[in-house]
Amino acid sequence: MAEEKKHYGRNEIISILPQQPPFMFIDEADISKSEALGKYEIKGDEFFLKGHFKDNPVMPGSIMLEALGQLAVLMFLETTPKTEEGSPDKNLIFFTSADGIRCSRICKPGEVLEMRVVPVTIRYPIAVFEGKVSVGGQRAVYAEKISLTFDLVK
Repeated sequence: MAEEKKHYGRNEIISILPQQPPFMFIDEADISKSEALGKYEIKGDEFFLKGHFKDNPVMPGSIMLEALGQLAVLMFLETTPKTEEGSPDKNLIFFTSADGIRCSRICKPGEVLEMRVVPVTIRYPIAVFEGKVSVGGQRAVYAEKISLTFDLVK
């Protein structure tokens, strides 16, 4: 039996994530309990492209890692059930570390980042995900571990 996925458009993502435009890098997502798939089109008018690099805009690898982190936060918020201890507080989820990062492709305006994150371990107060970004089937960024810390609200 196929696992149920829910589709999220940009406006719904904006209503869920603590990160907001112009620092939100997910246009749409499909989330199940085992993975989250997201897309972001590099439009070319992003504020950071004006200086990265002058006359040769290139999406920074650090921003692609941020996009993976945001997709992990979205998945975490949407799939973590409420327990007796409470539910995740979207205002108290923070990036703590990333390990095994590899950037292997330059990404330019007009290209679509295809992102995937899978949970590795989720145990209060740490959530760990593995993630990758591809463009047209070519790997652009890989992260062995993206770690988030979180707190609960009753």
